[in-house]
Amino acid sequence: MDRIQINLGREMTAAVLEDRQSIRLQRMAIPQPAAGEVLVKINLGGICGSDRSAYEGKIGAALPVIPGHEAVGRVARVGDAVSGLDKGQRVTIQPNFACNSCRLCHSGHGNICGSKVRLGVDIDGVFAEYVKVPARYLWPIPAELTDEIAVFTEPLAVCLHAMRQIPPTSGIRILIFGAGVIGLLTTQLAAREGAQVTAIDLSENRLALARQLGASQTISPDQPLDAHYDQFDVIYETSGATVALDQAIRLATDRGRICLLGLPGSETPVLVDLIVRKELQIRGSMIYTDEFPDALKHLQAGHIQTPALATDIIPLKDLADALAAFRDPGRVKTLVRI
Repeated sequence: MDRIQINLGREMTAAVLEDRQSIRLQRMAIPQPAAGEVLVKINLGGICGSDRSAYEGKIGAALPVIPGHEAVGRVARVGDAVSGLDKGQRVTIQPNFACNSCRLCHSGHGNICGSKVRLGVDIDGVFAEYVKVPARYLWPIPAELTDEIAVFTEPLAVCLHAMRQIPPTSGIRILIFGAGVIGLLTTQLAAREGAQVTAIDLSENRLALARQLGASQTISPDQPLDAHYDQFDVIYETSGATVALDQAIRLATDRGRICLLGLPGSETPVLVDLIVRKELQIRGSMIYTDEFPDALKHLQAGHIQTPALATDIIPLKDLADALAAFRDPGRVKTLVRI
């Protein structure tokens, strides 16, 4: 098993979100793991849409806070009462910590626990040299997976959870609404099941990637959307665009199913008449429950192509610039080398 020696100092460098659109590199004390916790030396992180939302002040982050939640690293120190994890071991982080005591947690739905703690939002996250994490939320990385592939475990788990809500099957007509990272990962999973996959996005670059990764058809902004109304058996809405639900309802066929992964952040109108007349089923899908092991297995087996998704690898000092340029249509996934 892969092991290295990690020599801890007293201080680390961290990117701190101090206020809306204000991130500054700081030197600060390395956090100390309490009982049941592990200190992780971060190797590589990924920028997510929620990081951008926190940066813009659209998420109520506990400022000042170190943002970031997608990461791989190595165990640097273990707290008391931690077993099964060794110093130097590579791990990926499941970054939403449920209370594990409420009704929802006891029924296996910790993903919607009202008391869950979000890494990089409620507590300091991964855009730093070190982060401390409850041991139960760390997953060992298989030796054959590079950091650049393993860093996609968290977003892939999001997609796998959505596919538990509405499983794709061979031959059905699936629309992936939004060809960002979540949409492109979902495209690959749906295509593996033999579905007829169509992707829609505003970026021609991302639509080209969707075709490369398994979509048999794409819908670009210059195509009339009404030509595709009533066509799709299943729609995975990954964009979070405010118009997405309205359009998905129109695009779904009679008795179609819609899975909502995106969070628009504002109220959106709902076409109740069409939902009733078409007998549509609409389900929400919030992050993940126990999908991390399956995500690692998919990545280990080579089922998911990730190199084309990583458009940039930047140093930590460039994080603020990357967040400011998050909506660049040529960008898909920006990774951060710590």
